[in-house]
Amino acid sequence: MNHEEPDIADEIPIPEDDSPLLETELDSPDSKKHKKDKKKDKKKDKDKGKGGSGEPKASRGTETLLRNTYRVHVELSSLADSKANFLISVNSVIMMLVVSHGMSYISNKILLFPVIIVIATCIGSNVLAVLCARPRIGGRNAKEAIADPIKDGSNVLFFGTYTGMQKEDFVHHLMGVLNEPEQLYSAMLADLFEMGKVLKIKYRRLQTAYGILLYGLPTGIVLFMLLQVYIILTNKGPAL
Repeated sequence: MNHEEPDIADEIPIPEDDSPLLETELDSPDSKKHKKDKKKDKKKDKDKGKGGSGEPKASRGTETLLRNTYRVHVELSSLADSKANFLISVNSVIMMLVVSHGMSYISNKILLFPVIIVIATCIGSNVLAVLCARPRIGGRNAKEAIADPIKDGSNVLFFGTYTGMQKEDFVHHLMGVLNEPEQLYSAMLADLFEMGKVLKIKYRRLQTAYGILLYGLPTGIVLFMLLQVYIILTNKGPAL
């Protein structure tokens, strides 16, 4: 006799997809909390990988401060150079006009004084403007700057300083600075300090140059007009 063997698969109960038990487990508060925790962990891992929230907030603020300060210093330096170039152009035009056409208006020796005042004003203002726009190249000795980076005049990030070093020494020193956050910030702050000193010199010269032109040019023009009126009223003819 042939006995039919029972099918084992038929005896194993297969749960339905829409089982109310599974739905209850999925909708339970514990499972939802577990999912939220997983999402938070994934987000933290991504942020750490990107250098986001893994970075301390103080470091972000420091970098933002340094970046903005560098940008402001560069913009101020560019503005000072533009003002100096404008002043050089104005003084050059005034001197050309006085030298080429001024002599035709001088009918008496006394009128030479205001002309000399105007020319001297333009020359003095022009010299200071050129000094303001002149680039600064010289820097402190590279070895001294490395040995004492905090001392006044030390700036290993300034090209006038590190170009006096060998390439290998510069790369080795800068790699050491980059690996130490404290040394890195010290080097950047020293660079900002030196940039500020240069800006102070630029703007001081620029202020003096504009002041000379502001007071010297009107003084010369007014004096020339007063002397011209005096000559006319006293009926003094040409005395050259």
